[in-house]
Amino acid sequence: MHIRLYDTLSRRVKTLEPYGERFGFYCCGPTAYSFAHIGNFRTFLAADLLYRVLALAGYNPFYVRNVTDVDDKTIAGAQREGVSLYAFTSHWEDIFHSDCVALNLLPPDCEPHAVGHMEEQIALIQTLIDKKFAYGREGSVYFDVSTWKHYGRLSRLDERELRMGAEVSSNKEAAEDFALWKAYKPMDGSIFWDSPFGKGRPGWHIECSAMALKYLGNNFGVHGGGMDLCFPHHENEIAQSEAATGQPFARHWFHVAHLCVNGEKMSKSLGNLYTLAEIEQKGYTPMELRYALLAGHYRQPLNFTFESLHAARKALERLERFGRKLQELAGVEVPMASEFCSLAPAWDAICDDLNVPEALGRVFSHVHQCELNPPVQVQAVNEWAEWQRLMFALGFHRNAMEIPMEIEHLAQERLTARKDRNFTRADSLRKQLEAFGWAIEDTADGYRLQKLR
Repeated sequence: MHIRLYDTLSRRVKTLEPYGERFGFYCCGPTAYSFAHIGNFRTFLAADLLYRVLALAGYNPFYVRNVTDVDDKTIAGAQREGVSLYAFTSHWEDIFHSDCVALNLLPPDCEPHAVGHMEEQIALIQTLIDKKFAYGREGSVYFDVSTWKHYGRLSRLDERELRMGAEVSSNKEAAEDFALWKAYKPMDGSIFWDSPFGKGRPGWHIECSAMALKYLGNNFGVHGGGMDLCFPHHENEIAQSEAATGQPFARHWFHVAHLCVNGEKMSKSLGNLYTLAEIEQKGYTPMELRYALLAGHYRQPLNFTFESLHAARKALERLERFGRKLQELAGVEVPMASEFCSLAPAWDAICDDLNVPEALGRVFSHVHQCELNPPVQVQAVNEWAEWQRLMFALGFHRNAMEIPMEIEHLAQERLTARKDRNFTRADSLRKQLEAFGWAIEDTADGYRLQKLR
């Protein structure tokens, strides 16, 4: 089974070819200075989806997601709070990891930190200086963009746009040159490292190149991140990595489109830059947020609304009821089936550029047909195996509400009693559920269970 994925560099959907013993996948991770917001998590969830699909399709992926723990924001935060850089960044990293667990993200195979790879970054910068791709100015080191003729091929920006997006500095020879090493400033306090170029710290872009090259080598499978990283971050990564090694960097570039909230760009000034904690405070679950952020195609901008979270809740409840019914009809859990089943087209859609909207459409169409005509056991056994694969790929395999099987059976029995207009029996079952600590709410397509506090 091969996966097809859009490649930002070539601007076309390409088949991902297995390469070597393990398929290298690098995703730019969080900067540990504050809460990750739901726009950040759209990218991390799309990367989690790709990681899961790569594993299920037999690519044997090795997933690296870095942590940026030294940059202007982390240094300023540590100085402001009067704590060490490690104490400041580890606090925010712990919160990020907690959010990842809640959203059911699989941990990466490797999670390197910029501070822990200073030696590799300094060595890479020295190589670029030795090869005449970089120059020093007053203790800082800059990449000379004019020496790299392929610069701009990923973002496809013209010279004027490249200059407009450049880092501001009076030390550089050209506006578009970017920092590899930043000279120490008094405001940095005790946060600096010694190097052949003087004391200071690495630039943001060199961090990812050094860590990707160390753990994945040259010419690895996929490099991903949010679309906002395409320029300048990923453009700069390509230039400095390929200039240093003389070989291609990543073979495939994977970018996730931005997230809007109620049709507007997310920003603190508009008060719509939500964190997971804020979503939970409004009464929604992390799994409902996961569904809402994955339901749109990753390459299309997604408009997030609280109505989409409500729709996610109903969709997850329907999927969970169907999965439980399918497991009940199958009778036992079985290994993943190899023969064709009616859910196979949904898996095909996921493997075709991670088309989750198409996959979910096919899933719900199949669920509707099975609600009208439940499968017999032989069919259910095969369907259950494929269902497990789909729910694992989407990350919905964990029971979002953690409903015990016996509670689900009581709820199903009550639904049958209501359909038979046996309201006395239905009322008795409601009381039984409440005695076990569960409230049940009747809905247009069945019911909703909620744990009583």
